[in-house]
Amino acid sequence: MKAINRLVILILALALSAGCSGRETAQAPDEAQPTESSQETGGVPSSSISDEAASAFAGLGSVTLRKGDSWRVFRIDPAASRAAYVVDEELFSGATRKYGLEVGKTKVIGETQDLEGLLQIDPSRPALGANRFAVYLPTLRTDQALRDGWIRENALESDRYPLAVFVADQFSGVTAGYVEGEEARFELEGDLSIRGTTVPTVWRVEATLNGDRIRGSMQTTLRMTSLGIDPPDFAGTLTVLDEFLIQIDFEAFEE
Repeated sequence: MKAINRLVILILALALSAGCSGRETAQAPDEAQPTESSQETGGVPSSSISDEAASAFAGLGSVTLRKGDSWRVFRIDPAASRAAYVVDEELFSGATRKYGLEVGKTKVIGETQDLEGLLQIDPSRPALGANRFAVYLPTLRTDQALRDGWIRENALESDRYPLAVFVADQFSGVTAGYVEGEEARFELEGDLSIRGTTVPTVWRVEATLNGDRIRGSMQTTLRMTSLGIDPPDFAGTLTVLDEFLIQIDFEAFEE
């Protein structure tokens, strides 16, 4: 059970961060590079997230925004967003005897709304500017309180490492001449940092810009073995697939 919880913890951490990432497409040679400004617009309303999450996010440094009238800044609305992980698990008779869990295949889902994100884009090119996304790990929840507590205390050690942070550096597959109101599909790439470790991730994104709001979903798949973790396989109790899903459903408002 200890190995299982450790695995779930890592997945949860990745899921959090998980989130809204990307790299900037190459700019035309004759385009002037935008200047930057060391400032950050206001954060999300404290009522939208837990007090503990708000305090942890306040400890992050400022985001350097690019200057220019064409750049637009959007911030994640946590009240309308969630970060989640999904892992396939199969339980056998031993799981019923030991933990009272139902035998069979199931999807374990852990999620939280304690997240924040800042995204600067230029829809006209399109191009990606400053960004940062963070998830507060201690509030990740599944359907098992015992599992959640073990993860917080032993696997993620989220009291010591409460945040998963993602910074996007490139996106691809975006069609020039985007028409507002239409769904855009593209891939985002960037690094996810969690518990002192940084891993590269590629996300499949579907998003729509309407006025001052962006709504969408993004997801990526990872393998436990790529993180140096052996998928749990306990004879007569349970097995967990190597591959797992991280998904972010988000809504962001323009500042």
